[in-house]
Amino acid sequence: MKNTKWLAIAILVIAGLLMTACAGATPEQVIVTVEVPGEGGEVMVVTATPAPEATEAPVEAAFKDEPYRVGIFSDITTLNYWGANGPDNTVWNSYVLPPRLSLYGLSDVRFQIIPSLAAEMPAPLTQEGDFWVVEIPIRQDVMWSDGQPVTAEDVAFTANTALKFGLIAGNWSSWFDAGFLDRIEAVDDYTVKIFYHTKPGLARHEYGTLGAPILCAHFWQPLVDEAAAPIDALGENPSEEDLAAAQAEAQNNLYAIQPDGEPLAGSFLFSKWEAGAFAENTYNPDFFGTGTVITEYSDMTYQEVQGDRELMLYGEGTGDITLQYTVGPWVSSVVYTIYGSQDAAVLALKAGEIDFVLNPLGLQRGLRSQVEGDPNLTVIENPTNGFRYMTFNTRRQPMGDVAFRQAVAVLIDKQFVTRTVLQGVAFPLYTFVPEANAAWYFDDVPKFGLKEDGTSMTREERVNEAVRILTEAGYSWEGGDVPAWDAANRSVDPGGRLILPNGARMQEITLLAPSAGYDPLRSTFAIWIETWLREAGIPVTANLTGFNVIVQKMFTEQDFDLAILGWSLSIFPSYLRDFFHSEQAVIDGNNAGGYSNPEFDALADQLLTCETFEACKEISDQIQTMLATELPYVLLFDTGIVEVYNSSRLVFPYTSTLAGLQSVHQGGGGMQSAVFIK
Repeated sequence: MKNTKWLAIAILVIAGLLMTACAGATPEQVIVTVEVPGEGGEVMVVTATPAPEATEAPVEAAFKDEPYRVGIFSDITTLNYWGANGPDNTVWNSYVLPPRLSLYGLSDVRFQIIPSLAAEMPAPLTQEGDFWVVEIPIRQDVMWSDGQPVTAEDVAFTANTALKFGLIAGNWSSWFDAGFLDRIEAVDDYTVKIFYHTKPGLARHEYGTLGAPILCAHFWQPLVDEAAAPIDALGENPSEEDLAAAQAEAQNNLYAIQPDGEPLAGSFLFSKWEAGAFAENTYNPDFFGTGTVITEYSDMTYQEVQGDRELMLYGEGTGDITLQYTVGPWVSSVVYTIYGSQDAAVLALKAGEIDFVLNPLGLQRGLRSQVEGDPNLTVIENPTNGFRYMTFNTRRQPMGDVAFRQAVAVLIDKQFVTRTVLQGVAFPLYTFVPEANAAWYFDDVPKFGLKEDGTSMTREERVNEAVRILTEAGYSWEGGDVPAWDAANRSVDPGGRLILPNGARMQEITLLAPSAGYDPLRSTFAIWIETWLREAGIPVTANLTGFNVIVQKMFTEQDFDLAILGWSLSIFPSYLRDFFHSEQAVIDGNNAGGYSNPEFDALADQLLTCETFEACKEISDQIQTMLATELPYVLLFDTGIVEVYNSSRLVFPYTSTLAGLQSVHQGGGGMQSAVFIK
């Protein structure tokens, strides 16, 4: 066994049924604290109860020269991995782009930290002069698709490139955070040494640098050198302004590179892309993970066996087997076909043209009834770890005023839309960590639009409360015409145009939201929000448009007033900082709305240095309270994730997991390398 660095003790701390507001039964979730001796403290393990054992004899995995056929709803926007995890950080790019290596990954179902390219679990960080360091040996049997070995130089190159270019957009800031990481060095061909100038916590070490992607140095280095010309031209000791400008130009150069012929080392290799139609990845016959038998036990043990190589972590394998499968790939390729709507994709699924539909939103309730009686199809349901939200561009007024945001939050009746209009297919959200992520969930936050007893305000109460908040903040209404409830007609008498505290008449604003064909739930919310805000004198117009259009407007152009989008979230809630910290309020940063609060920044920064679950949880709770008060987002809703697949042709190694099968298809090669055809 290679369980010499980390001896783990699993302790059950939470277990219970979750998402009771969601229609249909959902799996139990178990949260486990894994205590790690030495520096670093603890990590969390989250698992859904495995599905009941099948009554039929299991089908053995075997390679078939056939494609795994997947339906998607939006095109990819780039093949450049730097850009796909930066300004083009969309879920569709994550689904389709082939997988990259990382030193460590997360186990199936439980999300335990496990070695990937690393040869063993990491030692604790130790102080060496001015730095906190750790050396990590890597496997010596991993090859790039062009036949060259993967070495420590590839790891160092990727990290040091991200640092040199100042990459913070998308995922890069959490992977290689210059606020902590100084550099990574290749001690020799198969030993990596990580240098932190400031000691990181769980968020930036275990859940950051150790899980970061690794790109091929001998392919990218000459391209990166050319893209970095604006930085290299600065000379020594440039000013912060000059460096920032040069990095911005260099980033644009980097993101514009077309990576034709890029060597990969994951389970699939990029094959072809016909824009607007489909993309295809072919299996990697030399994938180093093929044939690995993965076993998880009820005592929390994780085990890998591949030939003479055995890895056993978090226990001694004394419990019952809860999951076991052999890594492939077992299919010749994965074909991602783009459909204009869920209706079209479900028709293709019923016709046997595709095997599975990838959608972070899950299956619409109206379509569920069409597939549940089909003997060739199986419907599954899991709790989600994400949220749909409305964001404000706080750079513009009155969106930058917390009182305005609070009044808007009061006017939006999430209970009415989710329970009455959407008939329970969705449930309202108020907390910035979803209830499904029970270890980090904190319920005791301000909930605008709810009364003290937790029940929803009436329309009359909402209008009165919004008027109170706005009036106390110095707002008024044109002509003195204040919005009011008409008891006789049971409706709102719309007020005049809102007048800002400075006396200016509020200008027309636009609410960007996905179209009904892409997401009828968010488009429905947008239409109701337009109605309710206009009744209160807030002149907003809902613009239902394409997903990629909204992403471009929000993150790259930052040319918007209000917008509705959604996030799939990580287990460790470092996103509480990264979505709202002022350092991310830059072009292509995660803080597209420009929210800026020094008090929040100082509190959120602590989330990056805490080293135990208890310390991180206390900070997380405080952040959630502040966000629920200041409302850079109005959280709207989420749904249990309902999915459907062609079970007459397809076998997944498991179907119960937090956020559903769509979540383990992200990264381009998790579930794709384990699914097989009967």
